[in-house]
Amino acid sequence: MPSLSTTSCTTLRSERVQWLWKPYLARGKLAVLDGDPGAGKSFFAIDLAAKLSRLGRLPDGQVINEPHTTLLLSAEDDAGDTVLPRLKAANADLERIHIVSAPGLGTDALPQFPADLPELEAAIRNLKADLVVIDPMMPFFPQNMWANSDQCIRRALTPFAAMAAGTGAAILFIRHITKAGGTKAIYRGSGSIGIIGAARTGLLLGRHPDDPDLRVLSVLKTNIGQLGSSLGFRLVSEPDTGETRLVWTGPVALTADDLCVSSPTAVGNRPRDRAKEWLKAMLAGGSRKASELLTWAASAGISEKTLYRAKELLHVVSEQVRNGDASECLLPPPEDIVPGYKARIEEIKAKRRGKEGTGADWVG
Repeated sequence: MPSLSTTSCTTLRSERVQWLWKPYLARGKLAVLDGDPGAGKSFFAIDLAAKLSRLGRLPDGQVINEPHTTLLLSAEDDAGDTVLPRLKAANADLERIHIVSAPGLGTDALPQFPADLPELEAAIRNLKADLVVIDPMMPFFPQNMWANSDQCIRRALTPFAAMAAGTGAAILFIRHITKAGGTKAIYRGSGSIGIIGAARTGLLLGRHPDDPDLRVLSVLKTNIGQLGSSLGFRLVSEPDTGETRLVWTGPVALTADDLCVSSPTAVGNRPRDRAKEWLKAMLAGGSRKASELLTWAASAGISEKTLYRAKELLHVVSEQVRNGDASECLLPPPEDIVPGYKARIEEIKAKRRGKEGTGADWVG
């Protein structure tokens, strides 16, 4: 047996994780996106690639400082009648999107990994790609691999991890979820648990339990940072072309585990509890206009009545603020976010007692 080499930690240099989209996708790391068939996983991947191809903003508002190149590997969506129209609807810079494999390209067989990994690495380096999407992952690996142990699957994915680290590209595997596995999101992905174990970030895409037309992207696992906020989007059909694109709606007060429960009443938090957490998150940065919150809440699948109740449960007292000739209603953060808020509540109430009927309360 050859002797093992060692490296002294004194010779190493501390490095920060480099992000393509913090904290959802890291450069040089593996990531997995799970979701039911029809949840919108492929639409999401196309939309993300399109956004990264141009200067602009990511779904949570982060600024894209430089355009990025994406490699797409699809086993299900035809390149000409599905992938390309979706990219155009998403306003992608087509020069920065390259299809490695997809039906309609005339290739007889899909690449098989890890055997064909050197060719994929060469393409990443040649095109300086920042993101590689493999959708779905199962057909691109030998079928007998999925029946093997977690250790076998981890060994198969280890070369991918090394390639990602060497090239700096984020590798996003997409897979379907199974009906088995209960309500814990981390166990719902098809194939071995070793897949999510090898990934540094795990994402889940599902439908909002109270609003099935609202899709929700959540982080179910991370080894390299904090869990990111869950984000909602809707699929909208363009009237002129008939093509479908994504419209992002903002933060959603659901966890990955919540998305794995089919019955809204069985979700860990009731709608009003989720609304409370959403409202707390929205007010964490300071006061916001009531009109804006109502609009954003509707986009996040939270009804006006539920948001009213969440406001009351958080003891948030709205304040009417004059802005020139007009006035606007502001909601300040609750007590557990900003200390001393309770005293502010009493001050507002005292003003109202002195001016009965002069200020409109958001609750009505």
